[in-house]
Amino acid sequence: MNYLVPLGMEELAVLQQKYGFSVAASSYSEDESESIPGNEGMIPLNALLDPGGCTAYLDGLAARLGTDSRPIAASMFAKRYAAIAVMPYFHALTCYDKALELTFETMRLRSGKHWLDGITFELPLRAVPCTERREAWRSHAAESLIRHHLSSLWQSLSSNSGLPMAIIWENTAVRIYSLYEKKLRNCGEVSAARIEEDFRFLLHELPAEAFMQRRQPFARFYGDGAPPEEARNHGSGGTRTRLTCCLYYRVSKGGEYCDACPKHAR
Repeated sequence: MNYLVPLGMEELAVLQQKYGFSVAASSYSEDESESIPGNEGMIPLNALLDPGGCTAYLDGLAARLGTDSRPIAASMFAKRYAAIAVMPYFHALTCYDKALELTFETMRLRSGKHWLDGITFELPLRAVPCTERREAWRSHAAESLIRHHLSSLWQSLSSNSGLPMAIIWENTAVRIYSLYEKKLRNCGEVSAARIEEDFRFLLHELPAEAFMQRRQPFARFYGDGAPPEEARNHGSGGTRTRLTCCLYYRVSKGGEYCDACPKHAR
């Protein structure tokens, strides 16, 4: 599991286009780095593991969102980070049979027109390829991200903002559902059977202990063990109603609720 290979340029291009991944210009030759963003507006991801760095980031983000609430800022960050880091990780796992090397030391949070445009890597992006029985490789890859990356980041976010872990994990879970129910099914890069197989694995085979939770969050927020094809369509109009509120309505224009908000569904 320690054998690392560079991510292919075509694969990186897909992740850059879909999720905002980029690699620092210094990691490539002059020709390769022409279209890669510079270092403006970047914050080291590992700063969020430090209490002072985390609260400073959340306070700055809250101000940009028009609030003074750290819990709201933490929830918006968790939703966005899941979209630009967690989704591409599992995109690469399912489509390319590669587990991306996501390390706190090499990742930078990049801001621009959006308060979090994407992730920039200080080193060329590498991955652990599937060179063994896929089920064992997949299990190790998924648990490594959750146990050694997400759990640490989410715990810091919760501890330094007061946002309940349940909201943070549901913010993550809904991105996983969107990836496997919508994005991958429309991308044409992988078979429907592979998508369904990996989705079922994430819902029903990952242990709760990897998340440092009593209940496995991906399964918990999906719908009490229902198979994907059944739970996918529950809720009003085919939209899955969340169990927790992500607090988006507190920073949206006109106080609008998400379609999946439990407050909106009442």
